[in-house]
Amino acid sequence: MLVKCSCGNSFGARKVAIANCPRCGSSGSGKTLREFHSTEQLAEAVAASNLPRQISQEVESRTAAEESRRSVVAEVTRGGPEVIKRIMRQSTGSDGTLTLKSLSRELGKEGIDEPSAEQILGQAELGGVLIRASADSWSWL
Repeated sequence: MLVKCSCGNSFGARKVAIANCPRCGSSGSGKTLREFHSTEQLAEAVAASNLPRQISQEVESRTAAEESRRSVVAEVTRGGPEVIKRIMRQSTGSDGTLTLKSLSRELGKEGIDEPSAEQILGQAELGGVLIRASADSWSWL
């Protein structure tokens, strides 16, 4: 459980034991703030409780920025090949051909800059997914 001592220090203690503050040594003067089921969660709560507010705000803003960056990377990674294949299918005309212009347009709608339409078509051609039908059109294999 997370205990806050009258001296202002927060610490972890077992539910069955008498909680002695590691900073001032007092026992029984602490207030139980919260109980945790895992030691990892308790350790994080103790660290966060003892962190000065300004530093805490800085840590939170940095953590939020890192999580945001990771979510963007995960979104791109998660979308990877499946999203590209879906966009390629959407770009395919009723005659079954895929053009550089139609693929570029669909990538733009989805907000995808990388990989470029040329890179996608080149990789698909190398991978045996598409075959070049003319200068700027490809057919599915």
